[in-house]
Amino acid sequence: MSKQVRSIVSILIVFFVVCGVQAQDEKTKKEKKTPLSKRLWGGYDSNAIEKNLVIKDAFVTEGERTVANVLVEVKLNKSNVDSMLTDKTGGFETDLRFDYKYLLKFSKAGFVTKYVEIDLTNMPTESKSQGYDLGRFQMSMIRYTEGMDIQEYNIPVARYYFDNRTRMVTLDRDYLKNRKQQIEKQKVANQSVIASVEEEKDELQEEYNILIRDADIEFEVKDYQLAKSYYKEAMKLKPLAEYPRTQIKIIDGLLDGKLADDEKYKALIAQADEAYELNENAEAKKMYLAAIKVNTTDAYPRDQIKKIDALLVAKNAKSKSPKKENVNLSLKGVEISSDRAAFCSDLAKKYPQGLTEEKYMEGSKSITRRIIVEGDIGVEYKHVVHNWGGNYFFKNGKPTTRFTWQKEALQN
Repeated sequence: MSKQVRSIVSILIVFFVVCGVQAQDEKTKKEKKTPLSKRLWGGYDSNAIEKNLVIKDAFVTEGERTVANVLVEVKLNKSNVDSMLTDKTGGFETDLRFDYKYLLKFSKAGFVTKYVEIDLTNMPTESKSQGYDLGRFQMSMIRYTEGMDIQEYNIPVARYYFDNRTRMVTLDRDYLKNRKQQIEKQKVANQSVIASVEEEKDELQEEYNILIRDADIEFEVKDYQLAKSYYKEAMKLKPLAEYPRTQIKIIDGLLDGKLADDEKYKALIAQADEAYELNENAEAKKMYLAAIKVNTTDAYPRDQIKKIDALLVAKNAKSKSPKKENVNLSLKGVEISSDRAAFCSDLAKKYPQGLTEEKYMEGSKSITRRIIVEGDIGVEYKHVVHNWGGNYFFKNGKPTTRFTWQKEALQN
């Protein structure tokens, strides 16, 4: 071989060596940049997956129910190699390669985070030739209460390892027994915190139930504005509750539209009849006239107006004496006009001091009557509920508002 040829061969050898070293460096750099999960699982033959430890019959529960959307993270040396959310049945699946020690982390907002250790480091070579199934796995989650001591849960609650005697991946029962004892001590210490919070929850639930009950009652009698205010108060206690939110949407829909004419007519006639029965003829006539505007064909309100007009004529003919001085009486700040003074005095004679309540049916109407007597003055309040949904209030025989009823009639 000539000197020139030997020189060319030497150059080629150096070139290929350098290229080989550079290629190996590039490969190493790429591997270092590749995530840990890719380095462990990437390029792994799918036919060999069965030789891993498979976790597939696995569920996360709370008491008797499964828990969806729990984050399950598979950690190796504090780095995540896999993660998933439990499905709607609380289930999840993963598989772990041999020769590593893993930490499974289970977390969800509102729950205590828990850990489980799975140690696959001490497996004989011959045991790695087959796959393993962890079998049925269940992680039980517990609710977190503000102020709880959860230090013990920072340590894995359970540990699995390869048992050379049984040739299986099994639960370390001695470890589990010790962890249960430590956790139980912590539970006892947390009982007072949990009991205090539960008591607050019970009180909140009771208050919520009362508001919903009252809101439903007002909804049934079609006092939609008051019902809506109660539902809103209930939502302040439980912002995530769906029922009051749904009811408010229904009410908004009803309030946006107008009541059907026949319902308007019934309401006006009922109110007019109430005023007529209590000799509030001017108020009754006003209601009957309003009813005629809604229903122009029914003769009933016109006939009632004729009766009222006749009564007013007779009263005016009789009334020739000078007007009495207008004197106002009062009971705990409740003003009583002079035209009701005699009525209030009669109440004071018939009923005892303080509050008297009467409940009775009158035809299809349910009536609650409350009489408050103080000294020689009595005041009468009435709450009248019709079976068709009408809901009316009266004070000393005159129509009044729900606000007056709640402020004055319920003050005792």
